[in-house]
Amino acid sequence: MKKLIWFFVFILSFDTSFSQNNYWQISGKVVERNQTPIPFANVFINNTRIGTTTDVNGNYTIKIPNNIQKADLIASFISYERYRTTIIKGISTQHNLTIVLQNGVELNEVKVIAQHDREWRRKWKLFSRGLLGESNFFKDCKILNPEVIKLDYNNKKKLIATADEPIMIQNDAFGLKIAFQMEKFETDGEQTYLAGFKFFTNLDSVSAEQSKKWAKNREKAYNDSFRNFLVSLAQRKLKENGFAIFKILRPKTMYYGRTSVASEISYGALAECTPEEICKYDAENGQYILQSDFPIMVFSTNRYVPIRIFADYPHPYSIIDLVRIYAAFTENGWLSKPNGILIKGYWGAEGMANLLPDDYAPQTQTFDTLPPLESNTSKIAFKGFEVDSIKSEVKIQGTNFNKKEVAEITEERTIPQIVSNDITVKISESDQNLTVFDLLRRIPGLMVINVQGQYQIHFRSTNTNLGGGGGSITPALLFDGNFIDDESTVMNILNNLNVRDIKSLGAVKYGNSAAFGARGANGTIVIVTNK
Repeated sequence: MKKLIWFFVFILSFDTSFSQNNYWQISGKVVERNQTPIPFANVFINNTRIGTTTDVNGNYTIKIPNNIQKADLIASFISYERYRTTIIKGISTQHNLTIVLQNGVELNEVKVIAQHDREWRRKWKLFSRGLLGESNFFKDCKILNPEVIKLDYNNKKKLIATADEPIMIQNDAFGLKIAFQMEKFETDGEQTYLAGFKFFTNLDSVSAEQSKKWAKNREKAYNDSFRNFLVSLAQRKLKENGFAIFKILRPKTMYYGRTSVASEISYGALAECTPEEICKYDAENGQYILQSDFPIMVFSTNRYVPIRIFADYPHPYSIIDLVRIYAAFTENGWLSKPNGILIKGYWGAEGMANLLPDDYAPQTQTFDTLPPLESNTSKIAFKGFEVDSIKSEVKIQGTNFNKKEVAEITEERTIPQIVSNDITVKISESDQNLTVFDLLRRIPGLMVINVQGQYQIHFRSTNTNLGGGGGSITPALLFDGNFIDDESTVMNILNNLNVRDIKSLGAVKYGNSAAFGARGANGTIVIVTNK
């Protein structure tokens, strides 16, 4: 085992091609407490590609596009405490700031281990999925310096990750590299909490074709993103940009079989919603407020899903749960105060593999023409308190962070498993060319019969309730947390599902009436897909 001390410096760069009228500027010096200049210090705007390093005299200049009205400025250097401040553009286009870095950060020894054991690999899989997400872009991302990351479990059996150096992430789908200065990472495999600062750099393209592919992937990721939803919400362009919103008046753990939005509205479970109901503009603080007493369901109407839960909305959907009633975001769609927001479903599978810098904007989108909403309102009050009067610390899973120091992003990536499988089928790489029914044959006691090209499945059982007295004996299906007991829907899903899309497969052989109702006696197939 080798023991090394790693000293790390970013080389920060940014596009200086902004015209004189399209940017504002921050200039100054980075110094020690005794005013000694610090050369080669990193100075950058959080979540962007905008940054630089100080010259030999500690001087720096950063040019910021006008569409970014508020800059989260970060300065750092080896063995100094990280500096952070927020600068608002205002009327002036020139801002001068002297940054004083404090001594006191010791670099821990980095141990390079030649071979990792099975326990470490299990932790690493949990960490990488939590950090990068589970979208289609996950496979195109890699962590370049895993040796700087320490993984361990806390007393609540949650995985905790720490790193004394920035985690370097390369995204080959977008042509980007991210330096992530991680402040917090915690996951239990279902919910992931992470916080930190990010600086992006462009990778060098080897061909025009590669550049075109990167641009296409970036635009696709942006159009599908929670960030685009927030921008569209502020601009009142939800429908044009492919979003439909509803309030969830009666939250459900799962939807029972196929339903429709129209029927859920008639039952009083969902309610139609307008942007004006949930989004206000806080002119005093120059930010938008997303607020709702109820969770918000958002359909991405430009995308379609093969398995429809809602017959009249065959689109992927996400659920925004505003745990503390509201969250604040910028005109560019960045959460300036997440306030414990939970994002589930389609967007809940996203992570850093889908992350784009704040200064990114597709050709079809502009940010500097956002209409002011209720601009004559200096303070916005909800639930008897004023948004700008809250000074308390933000609490995440029992750990306190001052809201001025850490902007947390909280995500729930998967639907909690409400039962434990009686049987779990192992799926290997060699199984990718098989059918779902080939895998189902591995479940002990499950009969898989092919009758003239039509499959039938049922558990071999002496249970007197089998088939409910002459009815269907096809098992129910728990599909990505959605319980389906309609026989035709179950078989339709199984017939159209590709093994490559399955993350895990198992069964609850006899079910139980409390969780699954009377059909539980027929057993339940449990499938989780690679969302």
